[in-house]
Amino acid sequence: MLSPVDQIKERLSISDVVSSYIKIDRAGANYKARCPFHNEKTPSFVVSPGRGNYHCFGCNRGGDIFSFVEEIEGIDFTQALKMLAERAGVTLEKVDYGAHKEKVHLYGLLDEATKFFEVNLYKNEAVKDYLKKRGLKEETVRKFRIGFAPAEWNSLQSHLLKKGYTDREMEQVGIIIQGNRGYYDRFRSRIMFPIADSQGRIVGYSGRIFSIGTTEEKDVAKYVNSPETALYSKSNILFGYDKAKQTMMQKNSCLIVEGQMDLLMSHQAGTTNTVATSGTALTVEQLNLIKRFTDTLLLSFDADEAGFKASERGVRLALSLGMDVKIISLPDGIDPADFILKDETGWHIALTKSKHIIDFCLKLLREKNPDDREFRKEVEKKIFPYVADIVSPIDQAHFIKKVSERIGLQEDVIRESLSKIKSQDQSNYQLEKHEATPLISPKYSINHRLLGIIIWQDGEKESVISLKMIKEEYTRVMEVSADEAITRLSDSEKNNLALQAEMYYSPETVGRAADELLKNLEQEVLQEELTITNVLIKKSELDGKPADDEILKKHRELSQKIDILKTSRFSG
Repeated sequence: MLSPVDQIKERLSISDVVSSYIKIDRAGANYKARCPFHNEKTPSFVVSPGRGNYHCFGCNRGGDIFSFVEEIEGIDFTQALKMLAERAGVTLEKVDYGAHKEKVHLYGLLDEATKFFEVNLYKNEAVKDYLKKRGLKEETVRKFRIGFAPAEWNSLQSHLLKKGYTDREMEQVGIIIQGNRGYYDRFRSRIMFPIADSQGRIVGYSGRIFSIGTTEEKDVAKYVNSPETALYSKSNILFGYDKAKQTMMQKNSCLIVEGQMDLLMSHQAGTTNTVATSGTALTVEQLNLIKRFTDTLLLSFDADEAGFKASERGVRLALSLGMDVKIISLPDGIDPADFILKDETGWHIALTKSKHIIDFCLKLLREKNPDDREFRKEVEKKIFPYVADIVSPIDQAHFIKKVSERIGLQEDVIRESLSKIKSQDQSNYQLEKHEATPLISPKYSINHRLLGIIIWQDGEKESVISLKMIKEEYTRVMEVSADEAITRLSDSEKNNLALQAEMYYSPETVGRAADELLKNLEQEVLQEELTITNVLIKKSELDGKPADDEILKKHRELSQKIDILKTSRFSG
């Protein structure tokens, strides 16, 4: 009988799963795409339906449908298994959640709390009228599970205690607070906007004050948000992301607004590729979530000094990640929610007229600074940093030329200024942009590429190379058999190396490539030994002693062998 994993793999192809997240293009028997896990312009992400796996030749990530979903959704194997089983229609009779059991329980707690808020909203006519006046339709309210937290101090706590949840669990997810007289509800007399993770599970809330004859203080915060918890990490969450990601991929763009009402009205107007920052600055983690589906950002922010300042960091991070950043221009002093309510057609027109951040800023700054000298100073201050962060050399050259023409300065002068900006800002932006890439030695890389060829050809009905000779040479060079080296690899690593070999080499070139790799591998092994002898000889010199004769002899022999290898080839 097939295992649940095998049943799922029988029903879901790797190309179907991957293409539901990113755009893939046919490349012979395989598919290629830009990797969703790192920033790249040239596609190096390969999907192999025949092997049922994927591999990126840029960041070296690879695996099957389960590892892909784990990475792109930010979940573990158990969660990926459940998600794919539901998609494939496979029943998981027994799934041991183990360490995840507590998290599953906490997700259930927040779902129960959300239901409580929903029920209370439908009991409160004043709140419903308010939402209706703001333009929200009932279907939107239900779709986003908007609710209301009553004014009482312990209404939610009491409700959840009756459902079997404990105070400790409620405190863990941030919905109650411990005070001098015990626990009390964090959210009281507030319209509740549930915040979901990428899978649509509620992880936190944003609550907007709605005072209706309560004794709330006048200076109470307009919005109260959930604190950081085991389920909710603010820097990794975008409001509405779970409902926007598929449209983001289809439209190849992501619209970013600030508040929950902006997002709700945008989705209601059909702009379902919208996410909200909920009043916080964009983080590199949030931008990487968006980059899984698109490199184009559409931003809507106030066209004033405060708007520039609030958005600057997020814009610069996005540009440094290779993203295209465009601005939607709205009438002064109006946010997307109010604009859509007044003129939904105008909203869609504004979207079609979005401008690249640099074009937008050039126009705006010129309007605000008719004096040429002041205009140049403002451009240098506000626009030069954006140009400096553009990754594409072609794009950057385009905007350098455009800025040069607008402010009347030579391109070389602008380039010099950009160079200084890059140097000053490197620690602030570039270090955030990418995870550190581990250094892989040439020996490691050559060794794995050669093992990939062996695994690939071992799996073929008829090998096109002399596997026996290659394995013997490998054993001589590495002093370990190829078969033993392969047993040390995981199944995923074996699949990835075989796919890599198949993609890099054809049946006509693989034999010559294997010979070359063997020669290079031996050279690297000898070079390592030569480096050690060099260190020993240098140490003797520093100690004022003659080097050992045996070491000098070994040094000469290694040097001669390396020289021979550089001018000779193995015969097949």
